[in-house]
Amino acid sequence: SQSEQQILSSELECAQSITDGVLEEAKCTESDRVTLFSRQGSGAETQTQSSLKLLQVQTETLYNKGDSEDLYVTNILYERETAKREVTGGEVTELVWKLCSAHSASYETADLFMTLVFELRHLSLEALRALRQRSSFKCRDNWQPLIDALPSCATEACVVLMKDLIASGEVEEDKVEYFFWSFAFISNPTSGMIESLAPLLKSPRASQSCFLGVTALVHRFCSAHSSCDHVHAVQSVIRSLGKFLGGNCTVQDSEHLSKMKLVLKAIGNAGLAAASLAPALSSCASLKSHPVEIRLAAVQAFRRIPCSVRVRDLLPEVT
Repeated sequence: SQSEQQILSSELECAQSITDGVLEEAKCTESDRVTLFSRQGSGAETQTQSSLKLLQVQTETLYNKGDSEDLYVTNILYERETAKREVTGGEVTELVWKLCSAHSASYETADLFMTLVFELRHLSLEALRALRQRSSFKCRDNWQPLIDALPSCATEACVVLMKDLIASGEVEEDKVEYFFWSFAFISNPTSGMIESLAPLLKSPRASQSCFLGVTALVHRFCSAHSSCDHVHAVQSVIRSLGKFLGGNCTVQDSEHLSKMKLVLKAIGNAGLAAASLAPALSSCASLKSHPVEIRLAAVQAFRRIPCSVRVRDLLPEVT
């Protein structure tokens, strides 16, 4: 049978009552009618009535800055106000247990997890390692609260523990990637963090996130510390990157080509700390026998190296 086509017609009427420029009352009636073509005069109709009435008028109260001494101007970053106290490993272990038993989608779980992050920041490396031993179990759905909280901790002890977990292969690959990307968001990196992570760059299994995460940490550290190129931990990272270049970025195969492009990107990521590699980068960019991708990547690696290195004198005319 032929399908019946429907037509919808709507109508809205409102009446408003205004006194001295103030809306005192509004009444609206909305009618909706659906008519079927095949049956003249038949259909369905709905009618909705709404009413809005002014109940009270209140004079505006202007805010006076002198009303409260507790108010102050700050940024919108989250602050957690807690009294300073000693945090023990036993308390944090109990907190992990509570997270395991809490409902996954509840305010309680969110609050407990945030508390865990802040309390981890008070623990030493020894206490964190002991906590890891006591909290190596998995909760429902294989969830490990401690593993998920570590990237938000952002202390040197937490970074060293993450490095230990990465090196030992105790965490899954997606968590390892999560660890590395979190390094770029550490606001106050230390030389100890860099020193602990530097050996990971020498591993044949070092991933893109490893190179970029570690060098992002180096860049932020050097942005806050002058003469960072004299810091042993930074020198260790730059030496590892320099060895990959081999003097002029010569590559043997497609796999080596991909790794070289990654290393050049990491050098550009490190910025100021990699100024000592400027001559090698210039050689990489100047050799016409190199693939175009390598030459361009070498030029782009200069992006954060300061002008004091005389980049213009080192850069060749790329043709």
